[in-house]
Amino acid sequence: MITQLPPLDPSAPEPGGAGPNHPMRKVTRQVAFETGGWTPERAKKVEALFDELAPEWASRHTDQRMTPLVDALDRGEVRAESCVELGAGTGPGTSVLCRHFKQVFAFDISQEMLRRLSPEWGRRVRSDASRLPLRDASADALILMNMLLFPDEVERVLAPTGALVWVNSRGDQTPIHLSAEDVARALPGEWSGTAAHAGTGLWCVLRRG
Repeated sequence: MITQLPPLDPSAPEPGGAGPNHPMRKVTRQVAFETGGWTPERAKKVEALFDELAPEWASRHTDQRMTPLVDALDRGEVRAESCVELGAGTGPGTSVLCRHFKQVFAFDISQEMLRRLSPEWGRRVRSDASRLPLRDASADALILMNMLLFPDEVERVLAPTGALVWVNSRGDQTPIHLSAEDVARALPGEWSGTAAHAGTGLWCVLRRG
């Protein structure tokens, strides 16, 4: 069951958002719901895409786009010493996480993105999120902001009482978008939590059971 909380400072996303036919929207659903949706060839294409976008990526993220992440950590009651951020990019969300957690591990498939992420904002790790170099049940919180969802790997690395934080900074106009209900449906087993719209985006925080 997902409890929908009242919206926080809702505002419309900037013009030019992604609709249901955006190429990354199709990839997002295939990776989340289809066996074999993520292949080595697709991983290389995504890595190359974000390497190319890295030089101007930071300019795309305003403080307003961080509102749903801040709200998720607060009203989603994410209380942990450390977190693992997947798809960290150049670090717009990482800087927020460093104010909330004592330790932040920032993962991304793109070396060019990570090269532009300040080392002061946590430990940087280049990795394909479908095969994380983490022990089973070792992450107390997993943060996915505008990031592909790999359900089996989330199930593997998240601690039994851990929290999955899913954020779309531009709501349903985000290229990599899933609703809270879709995220819960994609994950193995039973999950429940809270969700809300905040600023230009939306979020959910899910836990097992």
